[in-house]
Amino acid sequence: MRNSKYHIEANIVSKLADEIVKKRKEIGLSHQKLADEAELNRSTISLIESKKCIPSIFTILKICKVLEISLTDLLYKEKR
Repeated sequence: MRNSKYHIEANIVSKLADEIVKKRKEIGLSHQKLADEAELNRSTISLIESKKCIPSIFTILKICKVLEISLTDLLYKEKR
């Protein structure tokens, strides 16, 4: 049962990461520019987008603010 929960969480994180990449590229931001504006490390952005880490809700909110997308919109897009 635990593996099933992890699979669901990994799937959500994967789709969120895909949406972050898509939105970042749409508005023409580099990893470094997004990181600078969100007050995060460039490596953090890279790890999130490559699905190698699970970001905290606070990190996601910082990214959403820079990308000018609400968390609700990001989650809604994730479910499509």
